[in-house]
Amino acid sequence: MKNALQHIRAFITVVQRGNFARAADDLHLSPSALTVQIRQLEGWLGVELLERSPRHVALTAAGREALPAMEKLLLDLGNIVSASQGLAAVRRGVVSVAALPSLCAGALPERLAVFHEQYPGIEVRLRDLVAERITERVRDGDVDFGLGVRARLGHGLSFTPLLHDRLCLFVPAGHPLVSGELGLADLHEQPMILTGRDSSVRAQIEQVFQARGLTLRVAMEANYMSTVLALVRNGLGIALLPESADDGERRLVRRYLPEPGLERELGVITRSESSLSPAALRLVECLKGISL
Repeated sequence: MKNALQHIRAFITVVQRGNFARAADDLHLSPSALTVQIRQLEGWLGVELLERSPRHVALTAAGREALPAMEKLLLDLGNIVSASQGLAAVRRGVVSVAALPSLCAGALPERLAVFHEQYPGIEVRLRDLVAERITERVRDGDVDFGLGVRARLGHGLSFTPLLHDRLCLFVPAGHPLVSGELGLADLHEQPMILTGRDSSVRAQIEQVFQARGLTLRVAMEANYMSTVLALVRNGLGIALLPESADDGERRLVRRYLPEPGLERELGVITRSESSLSPAALRLVECLKGISL
């Protein structure tokens, strides 16, 4: 049934115009060529669709029954073409992203605001998840891409670096560690507030302390970095958190430690064998301007 859509469009035009000559003019065909198309369509279907007279064209019973389905077919095709053109021009679409909570609460919203201004028709669905969950969602295809750490990658995933995030010490104002020289040894047996055990930050801190032979004294745990900061702010302990987790609130002092092993690389996580949609690619391009 080569050229079936073309013949269906010809049939619908004849019905709408009620006349072969006018329909042929609309379709930029000769009346004889249009007649051939209609007869070929009727031959394919095995029924007559039109009753012809010198002045008038009318639908047969079979034609009346077939017309709604053919009109829907052309409408659906038009919608598919329109949607594809919209995506290609990046006018609209949906992008799902799984990102670390520290990014969601820190540097990411600013870039999303820039992206929304540039592409107001594209909806971004953001999920804040720990590193392990991010890679799971990307691998399962639940999100277009993830924003996480390289260390948690597995088979079938690719990583594109975006920025480096360094673990910093957060202490309440007035704490003895607010001033003076500072190293990891100064945190030995200090009451620490840590993120949950499934957190990439928690794993990095435990690894660094173990490598230095230091005792990690856990005072409290909390799932969200914002909660950890609130606990520190109220004098319940100190915390090592990514620089990106800084919420800018007063009553907290952030200090850098000149120690190796406290930096982590953040980037875009994608499925190795899949390409991103035009909308997702534009978002990734926008995120390249992210900074802490």
